Amino acid sequence: LSTIDNYAMHLRHLDPYIGDLPIEQVHLGTLQRFITARRKQGVKTKTINLALSAVRRVLNLAARLWRDERGLTWLESAPLIQLLPEYDARQPYPLSWEEQNRLFAALPDHLARMCLFKVNTGCRDGEVSQLRWEWEVPVPQLDTSIFIVPGSYVKNREDRLIVLNRVASSVIESVRGIHPEFVFTYKGKPTQRIANNGWKRAR
Repeated sequence: LSTIDNYAMHLRHLDPYIGDLPIEQVHLGTLQRFITARRKQGVKTKTINLALSAVRRVLNLAARLWRDERGLTWLESAPLIQLLPEYDARQPYPLSWEEQNRLFAALPDHLARMCLFKVNTGCRDGEVSQLRWEWEVPVPQLDTSIFIVPGSYVKNREDRLIVLNRVASSVIESVRGIHPEFVFTYKGKPTQRIANNGWKRAR
């Protein structure tokens, strides 16, 4: 997902708790109901912090950049939004080849293809999910192709060159012709993200 899509997702979760408040009343105190509810739902602290970061970003822009029709900022100053200590984060570790093979075998076919492409190209989740055929550039001299992802779909906003090794190229060929626009799809629609419920069940 792009940064804007992520903000929209988090703000949708926040809306039942602060959506009716004037912006001047949005602060860490009024966010406590949201924090408590998300904890009861079993949501990881990192995810809650991402939502709080979205609120902090909006409040900072309202105090420093955004102006009303009179040229005044929406807020005199932005309240301090402190993030929560992350004690429940899953510790990362590299999968062994055996673990990777077991994981991929447990995934639905469409997710297994996306993951195989991802580990062989180093692409981010959103770059794989949004990959389009129109971004493919043939390289006839090498009997292969590359993909150039426009910067608007890349985290650092710079065009992303995706070079295909033999495995990534075979994944591309396995889905060629399935959908006219998107490379990776499920039931005729682009897959929004790899780390969905299917991924969690397999993991």
